[in-house]
Amino acid sequence: MSPLAIAALVILAAIATVLVVIAAVHLGRQKGRTADHASPGRRPRWFELLLALLLLAFLVALAVAVALEPGPDSAGIGGWRTELRSGVFLGVMLAAAALALVFLVVFLVARVAPGPASGASAAPSGAGAGEGAASVESPAGVRLLGLLLLALGVLVLGWSWLEPPEKAVLVLRVLYPASIAVALVLLFDKATRSWTPKGSAEGFREWLLCDLIVIGLILGFLNLEHFEDRDAYRAFFWDVVHIAAFFLVFWLLDRTQFRGRFLVATGYLALLPLLLLLWRWLHELEAPAELSWWSTVWPTFFLGLAFFVLEIISLIALRGGRSHLAPAIKDAVFAALYAILLFAAIPAAA
Repeated sequence: MSPLAIAALVILAAIATVLVVIAAVHLGRQKGRTADHASPGRRPRWFELLLALLLLAFLVALAVAVALEPGPDSAGIGGWRTELRSGVFLGVMLAAAALALVFLVVFLVARVAPGPASGASAAPSGAGAGEGAASVESPAGVRLLGLLLLALGVLVLGWSWLEPPEKAVLVLRVLYPASIAVALVLLFDKATRSWTPKGSAEGFREWLLCDLIVIGLILGFLNLEHFEDRDAYRAFFWDVVHIAAFFLVFWLLDRTQFRGRFLVATGYLALLPLLLLLWRWLHELEAPAELSWWSTVWPTFFLGLAFFVLEIISLIALRGGRSHLAPAIKDAVFAALYAILLFAAIPAAA
């Protein structure tokens, strides 16, 4: 066993000891805490500790497997670590696992810490209900970390294992179709929602921009569909970034009341043409010499940039106001011009 593997096992054993001690102290304090002084959000949850122990067991098993993995001259599948991408992949996974353990230790320490006094924790029932309703209407952004981890996992998978044709198939046959299907479900949910705290003009603006970014997602799928040389596919990272950014912008528009969400959506629509330009540059695709300027990405980009500046001006001018009528008219003009430029960019039939 190499010194590095022994050091890794020692570190994991130390972390395991710390976790067990913290868990024991946590359970002891929870047993001694009375119901009157315990905060509802700090009651013991057995599955949290179970998941922590399962994570720890997995990491220990992984470290042992790495330490005992045969060398390049051994029989079986030995020697996989001789590849650079395999070593980098293992390092990324171990770093992510270490980061998860750090967050776990911080979480358990916070759970062990004494809760607020009973007087401070006793909030009026109306306020508690209001906070609960607000958390339902505007989900916490930390919940998106699960989707972010999924996107990172897909990127690591594609970079460490898949060849260019397989990456193209994954994006074209799985990621884009699934994302478009989820986008349609989100639009259906938005259309059938029985209650919303937002006004009609604000909802109108959301519908315009949500429809535009969904169309942008569909155009991204069609762009890859028309790419014939799958062996030369190089834009896996940027396609995944496009899909992840779409869900982030849609969530900001539909599920939050953040004042700058329309600014973010307009900026996203302005950057999409540049993303297409980067995509074509990576694949060394040159535009025909006789192509009109109106059929390039630049008119759409400059249009998005102009309305991005107009949105900044409207945010400053309407600071503290609740009226969305003038911005709604602005977004209607923007959506109409954006659609016209998209139609103008369609290549003529041969």
